[in-house]
Amino acid sequence: MSKPLIGLPLCRWQLTDRDIGWFHLVGEKYISSVTGFGAFPLMIPAFADELDMDTVLDSVSGIMFGGSLSNVHPSFYGDSAEGVGLSDKPRDATVLRLMRACLERGIPFLGICRGAQEMNVLFGGTLHRQVHEVPGRLDHREVKDVPDDVAYGPIHKVALTEGGVLHTLLGEREVAVNSLHGQGIDRLGEGLQIEAVAEDGQIEAVSVIGAKAFALGVQWHPEYRYWENPQYNLLLQAFHDAAKDYQAKKSEKRREAAVA
Repeated sequence: MSKPLIGLPLCRWQLTDRDIGWFHLVGEKYISSVTGFGAFPLMIPAFADELDMDTVLDSVSGIMFGGSLSNVHPSFYGDSAEGVGLSDKPRDATVLRLMRACLERGIPFLGICRGAQEMNVLFGGTLHRQVHEVPGRLDHREVKDVPDDVAYGPIHKVALTEGGVLHTLLGEREVAVNSLHGQGIDRLGEGLQIEAVAEDGQIEAVSVIGAKAFALGVQWHPEYRYWENPQYNLLLQAFHDAAKDYQAKKSEKRREAAVA
């Protein structure tokens, strides 16, 4: 078989004030966490309703919904208030369509940081726009002006739900994770299971109940130097294994159709 194609949805930002100053972008660490497991990244532009879904979904064996400097716009979870920080409505619209289609087709996906929040919004949940302003919550934002290995190093622990996807995968009830998010899950979306909770009660990971394939979102960043962290590596490996399984089944169906 050829390498599995892993979709990476892009962000759409205007980096100059010119009409042609729009760029579709993705962080290199997400690309590396695809190629590092022997897969090939397929960039998915933020075309919203104009995205050719069949072309994308017929091609990929999994999708990684990565983090971003932007936040999900509140209008996507029924809030008329203005958002905080950067917004990216084209990405919002694109990702929510893609996630829904992945669930329908049984295509494995992993949500990271913003991706976990997008999962919650898809299932009708809401977000805290500034977690650090919620009474009793920690400041989960990125520590500024420090080296990468400090900013992306373990910041707090999360308790894993007993018998959940993460607990079964990692074999631990508690793990230390990094923390670089200003927003976070507020009301849990219906149809999601809590997979991990931070020490302050903040939901840190969710999975889709009854999903046909791997469908997990984590608030932390397992893609950062995953090869140095056994738990991050196990998580990413599980996603890529699910993508390889999907690719194998897809290839078998194509062979059967060709013979018929």
